[in-house]
Amino acid sequence: MIDQITQVFRLSLYLLLGLSCVTIGLAEGHLYPHLLTIPLIVLAYWYLDDNPPLKIDSAFTSLFGIAALLIAMWEFQQGRVNVEMRILSASHLLAYFTWIVLILEKQSQQYWWLLALAILNMAVSASLTTSAALGLSVLLFLFLAVWTLAIFTAYRGTVHIRDSRSTSTIKTNKQPETSPAPVKAKKSVTAVANAIPLVSQVRGGFHFDPSDNWLGYRLIASVGYITIASVAVGLAIFMITPRIWIGNWTLPSGQDEPYSLPSFGKSVSGFTSEVQLGDIGEILSNPTPVLYMKFNDYNSKAPLNNTEVMQRLHIEDLLFRGAVLSDYVSGRWSQSSSNSTTYSMKRGNFRDSTNAIRFRYELEPVGRDILFMQMPVSGAQILSESFENKTLQQHPLSQVVTVTQGRRSAETSTIQYEATTIPSLEKSESGFPEYELASRWFWPQSLQTISQSLEASYQADDTDLHRARTDFKSTTVDRRSESNLTILDSYIRNLLNLNREQLPGLVELTEKLCAPVDDKPLTPVERVQKLHYYLRDSGEFSYTLDLTVTDPTLDPVEDFLLVRKSGHCEYFASALTLMLRAAGIPSRMITGFRTGRWVEDTKTLVIEQRHAHAWVEAFVDGKWLILDPTTYHDDEENYQVQFSAYSWAAIRAQLVGFWQNYVLGVSLAGQQQRLYDPLRKTTANAYNAIMQSGEEYQNKIIPESRTRYSLYNRFLMFIATVFPILIIVGVVAFLLFRQRLRNFLDWLLPKRRAARRRQMMVFFRKFLEVSAKHGLQKKPEQTALEFARIFQKKFQSQLINTPLYQVPLAVTQAYYQARFRGDPLTEEEIVNWEAQIQSLHQRLSTSH
Repeated sequence: MIDQITQVFRLSLYLLLGLSCVTIGLAEGHLYPHLLTIPLIVLAYWYLDDNPPLKIDSAFTSLFGIAALLIAMWEFQQGRVNVEMRILSASHLLAYFTWIVLILEKQSQQYWWLLALAILNMAVSASLTTSAALGLSVLLFLFLAVWTLAIFTAYRGTVHIRDSRSTSTIKTNKQPETSPAPVKAKKSVTAVANAIPLVSQVRGGFHFDPSDNWLGYRLIASVGYITIASVAVGLAIFMITPRIWIGNWTLPSGQDEPYSLPSFGKSVSGFTSEVQLGDIGEILSNPTPVLYMKFNDYNSKAPLNNTEVMQRLHIEDLLFRGAVLSDYVSGRWSQSSSNSTTYSMKRGNFRDSTNAIRFRYELEPVGRDILFMQMPVSGAQILSESFENKTLQQHPLSQVVTVTQGRRSAETSTIQYEATTIPSLEKSESGFPEYELASRWFWPQSLQTISQSLEASYQADDTDLHRARTDFKSTTVDRRSESNLTILDSYIRNLLNLNREQLPGLVELTEKLCAPVDDKPLTPVERVQKLHYYLRDSGEFSYTLDLTVTDPTLDPVEDFLLVRKSGHCEYFASALTLMLRAAGIPSRMITGFRTGRWVEDTKTLVIEQRHAHAWVEAFVDGKWLILDPTTYHDDEENYQVQFSAYSWAAIRAQLVGFWQNYVLGVSLAGQQQRLYDPLRKTTANAYNAIMQSGEEYQNKIIPESRTRYSLYNRFLMFIATVFPILIIVGVVAFLLFRQRLRNFLDWLLPKRRAARRRQMMVFFRKFLEVSAKHGLQKKPEQTALEFARIFQKKFQSQLINTPLYQVPLAVTQAYYQARFRGDPLTEEEIVNWEAQIQSLHQRLSTSH
């Protein structure tokens, strides 16, 4: 049995460690260094544990530890070039320490180290991946961890037996110099066996019985029960913990300033002021909810679905606008700096509009103040009660909508807001969705003047359109309006800024596509249509999340446009934005979210991280055209295909869906809707019901007249009501917790418990004295119950046919109850035990 415990423990521990190494290796995506630990684990199990090359106090052990730290520090310094290396350096340090511990001479302390390293491996894995395979690995790890700790307890509880065994082996193998070695060596096994007492023992909370198969269904069932209970407790804590971090999607290239509202970490693409090409691709497979919205007709309040909204807006997809990016340098987009101040959006009454749509949004906590909205927006306001100011702000140039930064408290919760859109009655002539700038700042005639000036300069082959300025002398405006128009003109012309030397291939392709037809130059709308069709509908481009660069010497956009011809929305939008600039059309890239997932039961459109999208806005004829150049692809199909690698069958696909939607996809809004609000409502209803019942009962008993006795009556009624309840509660509590009360009193009054123990210990000592008088002494390593059974076996012939045969077991059981439970002895029991022990002594004396 001792050998079984040792072997099973070592095997369990190394399986646990191996599972954690495989998990962190797959999460990291590299074979080195964690998967190299597996062969070392096998070597340690079969050879190194018996022949350890290092000891804990060895100088080489210290040198190896210092070397591991230096290597990890060097890897951490590489994080200046590759941010991921900062996390991976800690991951690799765990592997290096694991290697060192595996080759050490092992005692219980070293086994604890391996357990701790395994747990740290799993913790780091959770920060490196969100794969559904991680969830299965965590469940398997939990079962193995509970199993290993249970066996570890048994292993530690048998240390004294293994020590006595090794001591006996050494003594047996010691031979006189004159005696032949082979003869003595054969007796070592017998001597070792005799050195181990063939009696059950209680060590470290485990009861070891040589006659029992300890490694059986009972242990496995117990471990399974503890695992299930641990999962249940973990899920409960997981569900009640607010998902305040869900809105803080990591973006390695983000250079954002801290947001004054409560925020944690960095923001998702669509909120960031700076985006590296490929950033959006990192979240296009993440189903974490970001935004929830419902649609209503503004006048009738009737709910609308997403299809009806798109029909009213004359669009193919809903595009929820986030950040506006206008400056491009070597694969990186950023916002342009502007001195213009935001203005308050009106909440206004739009009942005169027969087809106005009200959008009601609920946004998860985020790291910036930008709000998503479907354009155009006629009016908007905050609905969340935590905001003192319900007014939203909009930038006059970028049209970005932001939330005011004044909350009543530092709480972190979803942001609820609404916006009203008045759709145009007919589809635009250009064929693209369009909207105008805010009329309070700029008149349509002035915007047309800017567009005409830009087109005239482009047709004159002016390549420095972004440096020129529009002449507003022909426009009748006051001095303040002229200042605003100058700011707008500068902003729009900046959207023509293009490094033609960096993008020669893009410029050449644009000029080819926008060449005059029959010596007649294309209009701005025709140039937009040509470029949009080329990217989306020509069939030359395909959609993919593969970000492999084909030609690293080219700019990422040119590599996509001329070589790869495949990519995701960021590349399509970037290419169209820069090509439009080369064609003399001011343009900017927009990041946000597209379409979403419609939930019919709740009439809600759910926007998830995987719905992140990028598109283009072009300034043509004084209006902004909304262009989505990304070639057709099925979002849901791509999403399912990406995760099909995890699925061997339909049930595996269901597990993956559960992990994505109910573990990763848990959001604060979902918690509020499914847990917090129902719990708060139930608690409030229960409290109100109790208070109402109390008031009704009180009104029946207490006189309504305000006499001088009313206060006295109230006091009597309170006593009459509460006193019986207190008595009932006290009786029930005493019956349920009397043993704990007794233990508390024993702890408070140690002499009280000692006296009760002393009563029963006196009788058990008398039993031992009787046994000793008849030739049977209790050994120190034997438990009381084991000795009682040995007593029965030795004196079986004298006691088998008498009631005294059960006295040894009965007195031992009573001794246990008095010693460990503190059960007191009555006078009747004291007399009874004295009589039985005396009878036992007389029976044994007369039988000799």
